[in-house]
Amino acid sequence: MSTAYNATVMKTKKNNSPEKNKVAKVVKTVVPSPRKIKIRVVGLGGGGAAIVSEMAAILKGVSFIAADTDIKTFRRIRRDVKPFHFGEKITNGFGTGLNPDLAQKAAIEEKEKIGRLFKDCDLVILVGCLGGGVASGAGPVFAEAASEQKAITIGIFTLPFSFEGDKKIRLAKKAVLSLTEKLSGVIAVPNERIFLLVDKKTALKKSFSLVNQTFAFWINDLLQVIAKPGLINIDFADLKAILEKRGKRLFFGQAAAQGPLRAEEVAKNIFQSPFFDGPPKNVKKILFNITGGADLGIKEVETVSNAIANLNPKAKIIFGITDSSSCKGKIRIILLAVSDDENNENNEAGERVAAKTQTGAGAGSVEKQPKAKTKRKIKTQPGAAESEEKKPMVRRTAMEVKKADEEERDREWAPEAEWEVPTFLRNKPE
Repeated sequence: MSTAYNATVMKTKKNNSPEKNKVAKVVKTVVPSPRKIKIRVVGLGGGGAAIVSEMAAILKGVSFIAADTDIKTFRRIRRDVKPFHFGEKITNGFGTGLNPDLAQKAAIEEKEKIGRLFKDCDLVILVGCLGGGVASGAGPVFAEAASEQKAITIGIFTLPFSFEGDKKIRLAKKAVLSLTEKLSGVIAVPNERIFLLVDKKTALKKSFSLVNQTFAFWINDLLQVIAKPGLINIDFADLKAILEKRGKRLFFGQAAAQGPLRAEEVAKNIFQSPFFDGPPKNVKKILFNITGGADLGIKEVETVSNAIANLNPKAKIIFGITDSSSCKGKIRIILLAVSDDENNENNEAGERVAAKTQTGAGAGSVEKQPKAKTKRKIKTQPGAAESEEKKPMVRRTAMEVKKADEEERDREWAPEAEWEVPTFLRNKPE
């Protein structure tokens, strides 16, 4: 037996000693992996089913459901989208005839069954096309059921084209308000935005497909940021902190740039999405992530971060930084801004009221009346001035005027509550 052989045997025996094995066991520590986030996307109605079918081809690690009263909807969905039929007793397997009240009734009767869809879910995303029956009527019931399961809830919806009529647009806006109250955050995109996204010669089906894919990429980018580690991490707890309360409007931005002025360019483009009217207003919370290569500079991070923080310096801001070899020479940003939309609603209502009061004064310009320096004396009957002084002037808020306006329209359209809808229209995606 050679000396080298003896040394090897002795070394092996030494390594097998109890002390060494004990040390080895201490070194080998198991790092626990985080619990997998359970995410479910539910498409409401025929339009929602079409959206989730396209999303399912892009998103991974997410479960998809298409919910409708119309059985025919399930013939058009992908195999990896699970059908959820409800309202059999009320609609007999047909659609709701663009009647949101009927869809709401069908959903309420099966709310317990709907609630089971969201058991143990961490994040629920509802998608649909508002202005019809299921998304507008049953949507709030689904939203409430998901919230009761303590899930973070996001709604992504499209609004009708202007040529679809005032009644359908009014139903859609009413649904947005109802959904906003019950969801953590809502994105509502008018269908007219399609014209800013595609060429006029683009086929209709392809146009809708591009919008659906954009929604999918929004969700995918957000999930990627949450799942992947970075230089400064963003995780699901951060998303929960941003969306902890209900009743908010969401702004989602994506931008990428390269070149010597890439930081300035991406900071500008992040607010220029074709789906939104410029930068979000009334921002309360912001979550954003910057992705770059090894050449990402600290000054570039500062430039981008300052531009986003200027939305509201008092907002709660959570940010992350990810280094990626695929972003060599580029900077990429995703942004989720949470806004308190109450002031926007008041402003829109106020502007509409102002427009009504100016009707008849002549189309075109509106003149400002000069402030009176002295009070004019008006002849009145005895006691009239005294009664006028005692009667205080009550000024209604814009929201009160808006509500009164909607109630007046409801009374006008009450005789049309039962709509005569042909079969071929009833079967259209809602």
